[in-house]
Amino acid sequence: MRDKRKKVCFVVCLFVLWAHLFSAPVLADMVATVVWVFDGDTIKLSNGARVRYAGVNTPEVAHDGQPAQPLADEACLLNRRLTRGRQVRIQIDKEKYDQYGRLLAYVFLPDGTFVNSALVEKGLAMVYTTPPNVRYDQDLLTLQRRAMRERVGLWASADPGKEPFYIGNTRSRRFHSPSCHLGQKTGRRNKVIYRNRLEAFYDGLSPCKKCNP
Repeated sequence: MRDKRKKVCFVVCLFVLWAHLFSAPVLADMVATVVWVFDGDTIKLSNGARVRYAGVNTPEVAHDGQPAQPLADEACLLNRRLTRGRQVRIQIDKEKYDQYGRLLAYVFLPDGTFVNSALVEKGLAMVYTTPPNVRYDQDLLTLQRRAMRERVGLWASADPGKEPFYIGNTRSRRFHSPSCHLGQKTGRRNKVIYRNRLEAFYDGLSPCKKCNP
């Protein structure tokens, strides 16, 4: 009986250790030089890694025959001015890569400047929270709300939208048009109804990429 208890205790301890290792945030930092800036939220490092800024989203630059979105070039220029040719510290959250294999990271300059937040503060990036990477979501949202109140950058002429309402999902941190099947599937517990897009942005939600409300 005693041997059996020891065996059970050993298995439980292994399970607890495994759960801790695989659920704890990965926050190891690395330092590298930025050798290329693709757009407002994507860079390439001297070690070959492509980095997509976590927690934010900037307008799309011109690509594949599509014109640049408003202020995309300005966001890219600011990102280039801050980072290109400079050494940066890369901080990783719980989820390390996006669907394209890019490193998801928070980027810091040697003087402590948080590049992700600098873009939000200037109104050149929107908060784009993607759980489980939520380490700085409240800090970024505070800056976005200030930019919205001061009507800077993207918020100078932000479109409130034409739908009668929008469906927010507090779990996915996205909002949808009323006809979006993803929005319609949102559970009551996570559903919030917004009168316009700006209310959803102020709460830190981002547009669904399927219905693009």
